[in-house]
Order: sequence, then C-alpha cells, then structure tokens
Amino acid sequence: MLPLRQSFFVLLVLTLPLRAVESPDPLAILRQECVSCHTEAKRKGGLLIDSRESLIDGGDTDAAILPGKAKESLLVELLYPDVDMHMPPKGQLDPREIVAIERWIDSGAPWDADHWAKLNLPEKIEVHSGPLPSNYAPIVAVALSPDRKTLAVGRGGAIEWYRVLPAEKDKTPAFQLQHTATSVAHDDVVQSLAFSPDGRRLASGGFRSVRFWDPAAPQKFAREFRDPFLGRQTALLFLADGKRLLVADSVPSQLGRLHEITLDPEAVKTFDNAHLDSIFSMALSVDGKRYATTSADKLIVVRDSVSHEIVKRLEGHTGYVLTAAFSPTGDRLASAGDDEEIKVWNLDTGKKVGSFAANRSGPLYGLTWSIDPVNEKRKAEEKDKEKAAAINTDLIVAVPESGKPSAFTELKDHEGEQRSTGAKERAFEPAGSPLFALAFDRESLWTYAGGEDGKLRVWDDKGKLVQTLEVPVSAESNKTSSPVATILP
Repeated sequence: MLPLRQSFFVLLVLTLPLRAVESPDPLAILRQECVSCHTEAKRKGGLLIDSRESLIDGGDTDAAILPGKAKESLLVELLYPDVDMHMPPKGQLDPREIVAIERWIDSGAPWDADHWAKLNLPEKIEVHSGPLPSNYAPIVAVALSPDRKTLAVGRGGAIEWYRVLPAEKDKTPAFQLQHTATSVAHDDVVQSLAFSPDGRRLASGGFRSVRFWDPAAPQKFAREFRDPFLGRQTALLFLADGKRLLVADSVPSQLGRLHEITLDPEAVKTFDNAHLDSIFSMALSVDGKRYATTSADKLIVVRDSVSHEIVKRLEGHTGYVLTAAFSPTGDRLASAGDDEEIKVWNLDTGKKVGSFAANRSGPLYGLTWSIDPVNEKRKAEEKDKEKAAAINTDLIVAVPESGKPSAFTELKDHEGEQRSTGAKERAFEPAGSPLFALAFDRESLWTYAGGEDGKLRVWDDKGKLVQTLEVPVSAESNKTSSPVATILP
C-alpha cells in the first residue's frame, strides 16, 4: 500500500486533467480556509494572514511561505493530510487548491491588496426598509452628555431628549428627568449613541447610517454618512480629541469592522476588519490613549487611539462579549456578556486577574467602572499606609438582561482560572423588564437604563429606582420615516 502522501500525489495526477479548466484563486482559498483563525483579532499560532509580508513574517514557527520555494514553505507542508499540525484543522483542501497555492508561492506569491480587501467583505445586498411596527420600540442605546445635563435615549427608530434637572434644595430625589424633544432618527432601531467630548454633537447609528445631531437644535440631523457601511452601526465612540468618531459596522456572523469618521475635513477611513462577527461595544480609557472593542466572536481587542494598532487581545469568555469598561486608572479592563460573568483583565500582562458574577444576572449588556466614594474616603482617612493601600476603591455597575442591576465594590485580584469571590455585590431595585442599555453619571453615581419595554428607568446612588418614564406622547404621535423632531416647551 502506498504511503498517505504518495497516495495524495496520485490523486492529484488523476484529478487535475479532468478538472483543470480554471485554476482556483489562491487568495480566495486563503480567505475562505485560513483567515478565520489568523486575523488581527485572533492570531492562532501567532500567525496573521492579511498580506504577503505577514505570511513571510510568519508566526510562532517562523515564516509561513518562502516566495519562489513552495516545497520548502511551511504553509504547503501543513496542507497535506499526514502531518501533525494539519491545516485547515477541520477539513482537507481539494488537490487543485493545494496545487494553486504551490504555483502561487513558486511564482513569488504576488499580492493584490484591492482584490484581498474585496474578498474580505460580505456582499452588499440591497435592502428596502419599511416602518417599524408600532408596538416595537426597545431602548438599546443611551448616552449622557459630558456636562451631565442632557440624556439621549434611542427608543425604536427615534431619539428621545431629556433634561436632567436638579431638585430644589433639600428635596428628594436629587434629580428629575424632563422630556424635551423627540427626533425621528433612523428607519431601523437606533443601535448606538455617543456625545462628543464637548457635548456639542450627538452621533447616532442605525442600519448603514450614521447621523450627527446638534443637541441645541434637534429638529433635523446636521450631517449623515452612509458609505461605506455594510450593516448596522452597532457602537460609536468619539476619541479624546473630539475630531474623530469610531464606528462599528456589523454584519452578524460575517464581519465587525471599524471606520474612522472625521468631519473637518470630511473623510471616512476604514482601517481594519476588527472582528469576525458583530461588534457590540467600544470603550475609551480615561486618558484617551486606548480603546477596546467587544464582539460576538468572544474576543476583546485593545488598540492605540492614534495608530489603531493592537495593544492586547483578550480571550477567555465563552459567549458573546457584550460590554467592557476601563478602570479609572486605565491599567485594567472589565468585560462581560453572554456567559453571565464579569472578568477583570490586567492590561500590562493581558491576563485575567478577577472574575465574578451577580446572583441574579443573565447576560450582561452594560458595564461602567468608577470610584467608590465610601471606600475612597476610608482610604484617605486611614493613617496606616499598609492598611490604606489594601482598601479597594473600585465601583463597577452592571446592567443585565434580567433587569436587575448591581454594583460591585471591594474587588480582589486572583491568579489562574478560578472564579474570584472577592467582590461585594449591592443589588439595585429591579426594573421588572429586560435591560439592554446603560448610561452612568460618575459624579452623582446615578444610573440610567432602558430595554425591551421601551421604558427609561433611573436609579439613584443607593440603587433605589426613583423614576420610570413611559414612552412620551409626542413619540407615539410622530411615527414617520422622515428625520424630524418634535420640540416640547
């Protein structure tokens, strides 16, 4: 009996004359069979496949290809069925495909960057949208202005504008929300909202659309971008300079890519296929130097805000990663999602240093990380330096689908994979409905959240539910596909 490798070559000889009408595209083969494990977000074996140079640089086992020398190239070696590290791991390439890759490498491995970019994009399908059902108006996006005076709420296809009013002296609760306007914003559900650092702009994301609004005059959007978006704009993030907006463009199960929009001069830059699935959130570090993206591909990617180069890839969740938040000091990141667990990462090492879960959680859709004023005061008043250093001032607020938010304090780090029990949980009064979106006031420690039933809920700093706002009458009477606004006195 012939050895397996020899048998495979016999199969090549017998197969090629019958099927050699058209040689397979080697770049298309790499994209179809290899890229899912070798992207910027997920470098299996340390190997990235996004250019000729990255293949030559190779991964943990050095160069993947040697241009002009297919028989000496590791990539070709691993394509045959009798090797220990066989690739692709769950399949076997057609003999013609292997021959096409060998010929490509022998010819110098020419790389057509434009062709490669097209191979990495799903087909843009024409979509005809209609009005949303009248009874479908969930809240999936909430944003609080930097001055803490305006709350924007994406309810169905509209943006609801609220004024945050302080109570009279010695009155409770300390704040009250007053509805001021309804802007019919997108044909699709408003997927994402973000205020600029100066509060003069609000960006909203829908299906293949990002619109910019002037909070002082929300009658009509000020500017819109539609190209080169392929899916829903599921997350938005203004960078610290306020001149650049990051947009997460998501096609479920296919793509999560990032665009950078600048307004003056107007430009859109698509710099990366960031994830292999939808991006659910983006978070900016307090110093503005780094940002993180979370995705349905179970990965968290931390990048430099200027160059967009990857700083860390964090892998450890067993389900969709739906949300993330940087610590106030910027050296750690908290993440959460479908696996109902909050994980804490050290960003210097990229290792998980803590994990805990709420007692009544479900998937976690919103996280924020602030400073606990109670423990901060204790730390400042403690005279013993060692005891003061041991006092943890972290405060993490989590909003789960279950509608039962919690605050976590006194976090304790641990090493290894075991779950930490070192986080003290304080449960909020329940909302009574699934929650999908969170905004948090770092000064007052008030929490704003909305979800499935379209009601906006407000909790004070003690976790007491102090206000529940129904769908405004103006929103019920202004369901139209045109981008207009109703202004209330």
